[in-house]
Amino acid sequence: MHFIALQTITLAGIFLLIGYYLQHKAIWLKKLYIPAPFIGGILASVLFLCLKSIGHVKWNLDYSMLPMFVAGFFASIGLRTDRAFLKKGYKGQFLFLGIVIFVALFQNVVSLLIAKAAGYNPFQMVIFGSMGLMGDASVLQGVPSLISKGHAYLGLFNGYSVFGNILGTILGGCLFILLKKRTQLEESKITAIGFKPYEFLQHFLIFLLTICLGLLPTQFGFGRWINPAGGSFLAGLILRQLFEFKHKSLIQSPQVNIIGNFSLSMLLVLSFMSMDLNAMTKLNFAAIMIFALQACLLMFLSYYYVFRFYKKNALAAYVASGLIGFSLGMPASTMSTLQCIGEQEGAIPIVLYIVPPVGAWLITVFNPYIIKLFL
Repeated sequence: MHFIALQTITLAGIFLLIGYYLQHKAIWLKKLYIPAPFIGGILASVLFLCLKSIGHVKWNLDYSMLPMFVAGFFASIGLRTDRAFLKKGYKGQFLFLGIVIFVALFQNVVSLLIAKAAGYNPFQMVIFGSMGLMGDASVLQGVPSLISKGHAYLGLFNGYSVFGNILGTILGGCLFILLKKRTQLEESKITAIGFKPYEFLQHFLIFLLTICLGLLPTQFGFGRWINPAGGSFLAGLILRQLFEFKHKSLIQSPQVNIIGNFSLSMLLVLSFMSMDLNAMTKLNFAAIMIFALQACLLMFLSYYYVFRFYKKNALAAYVASGLIGFSLGMPASTMSTLQCIGEQEGAIPIVLYIVPPVGAWLITVFNPYIIKLFL
């Protein structure tokens, strides 16, 4: 059965609502900060896997709109970043980038030591390092040798990535529970807002313009350096600064947040829905143990050092928890955790300026070069 893009989005919306319903009914899911898009997406993945195993029903979903939602969310980050916010947040973002690069190097060093001891080849070594932990299918474009010479290990790579996506999402919430006890959270109350028809059209068109501009680098062949997430973030950032320079108040943050959060929710549930859970059958016991070691080391680093680097406050708790998801799985793992924490504890806007652009864009530029150092 083939689903067109609109039908796929509708199905994703249904599972997203199911995820929120289950999160509301099962209190333990809320207490563990298990995100609703993750719950709904995993349920959909399990359902598709069961139907596929039966053999009578074949599902073919069209995920072509996923990049649009990615671009929409990152456009919202750029559009809400005014000049004062930019000056306030850039140091925290650069610090986080430095931490993430260190984590990628450290993951590969750990994997190298294990590979030397266990006799693994270089391809297995990088899969157990930042390639399998911090990378998704897009990282293969930057490491073509894995496709040409190490294609036999692509199944292991896919299984390791899916396993990391699931555990990374869960562990991010677990770390926040621990850090929550060490700081005083200041809940940000979100006031109810509404759109007038003209305001909605105005903001919607600005979003469309930002997304179109953000996709241009990929269309012109520069996606390796500026992917849709990075392009839309930069386009939104530039447009916001231009509006401020012209003293035009066309963009209102509350309205931007509404469209941005919708884009985020849809990209998250679509990302988790699209996971092939059957890929985890390629994992062996050694791979699981190596992942467990990498996860423990990352949790230790985040709990004791990242939290300290950001001055042990509420922002530090959010940033440290956000490091876990994409460092073990994919950016959606981090963003779903931060969204869930924000819904329960209150949003800290600067967190979205610091964490997602690094996890979904900047590290994808550096990671292929880091991986090549160990091949």
